[in-house]
Amino acid sequence: MDCKTLEIFKLIIPGLIAIIGNMIFYWIIKGQIDKSIERHKVSYSGVFKEKIEIYKGLLQKVFELKIKIQKYQYLGQQEMGYEIKTDFNVFISYYLVNQPYLSKNMICNLKTIVNELQGCFDDFFMHNSLQNTQGIPNDKRIELLNKFFESGNKFKTNHPFKDLEDTIIAEMRKDLQIDKY
Repeated sequence: MDCKTLEIFKLIIPGLIAIIGNMIFYWIIKGQIDKSIERHKVSYSGVFKEKIEIYKGLLQKVFELKIKIQKYQYLGQQEMGYEIKTDFNVFISYYLVNQPYLSKNMICNLKTIVNELQGCFDDFFMHNSLQNTQGIPNDKRIELLNKFFESGNKFKTNHPFKDLEDTIIAEMRKDLQIDKY
């Protein structure tokens, strides 16, 4: 070999070694990154699906509670009242257990809607329980009746329930990034 060819090899060999080394490094790093991305996609899709199920469950339980309370307002059956009390406990337990998936704002809104629903239910329960009881002063009866109608009007106007439900739904859409599509 002549001197010129050796000089060319001296220049090409380090370049080839660098290219081969970079390709090996690229395949190793790319493999690790691809595995990491895949793990992230799998875990994120599982969390995303879980959040959707939780949100659906929350809305379903809120709507079921509202319907049962409205029925109770007119029917006033004591067994139904005890069933609703149990439903409140189930709902509260449900959102407390799922707190890691919910924002603080969402939890605050859920507490507010539970308080509003419980307040209405308590007014209905007191009125229905004491309606046929003798010996209650007229001013107390009028107060119970006014609370009964006041709570009934909340259901007729759907206020504040509609506002709270809309806030919860907006929070869910934001969290699930639905409005981006």
